[in-house]
Amino acid sequence: RERFPDHQVRSDRIFNLDRTRGSCAGGSSAADMAALIVRRHIIKEAERNALEVLHIEKARTALAIQTRKPLSIECKDPRIRAVLIMMEQHIERRLPIEEPAASVGLSRRQLERLFMGETKSSPALVYRRVRMERAKQLLIKTKASLIEVALEVGFENASHFSRAFSQTFGQSPTRMRATELSYRAL
Repeated sequence: RERFPDHQVRSDRIFNLDRTRGSCAGGSSAADMAALIVRRHIIKEAERNALEVLHIEKARTALAIQTRKPLSIECKDPRIRAVLIMMEQHIERRLPIEEPAASVGLSRRQLERLFMGETKSSPALVYRRVRMERAKQLLIKTKASLIEVALEVGFENASHFSRAFSQTFGQSPTRMRATELSYRAL
């Protein structure tokens, strides 16, 4: 994001294809992307032949959503999954809850009721958890400074971030990093 701020990163689609570049999630999504390229540049029958060779019944489109469980949160409703993915994609620049709600055709209040029913938590609390889990990953797996981690997960200063982190995990970010480093040293 720092090097290419004008580019939007998406992790909710199985592949993305523009005029000169393609990117896919790997595995069978590469075959789906290849099928689309064949269809666009050769003929539909060639696509069908290619799919038969690969033993694929039907190619998915670029709009197909990756099947995954964001944050391992169990939820059946695809609207909640879409909102969770949107939250994951907007950690640094927090979205007002109305935005993800509108993206799935719901009001803020409807989204809150849906979240409470499925996750037993509000969208705002889940969003904070998404941010804190990302912060934990950054603390454990990188050498980023506390302020860098805070900014990366949408906090404006390290002290506010440290308080929120301590409330979530029961220990300060500095202590968690030190504990993790001592485990690795063993």
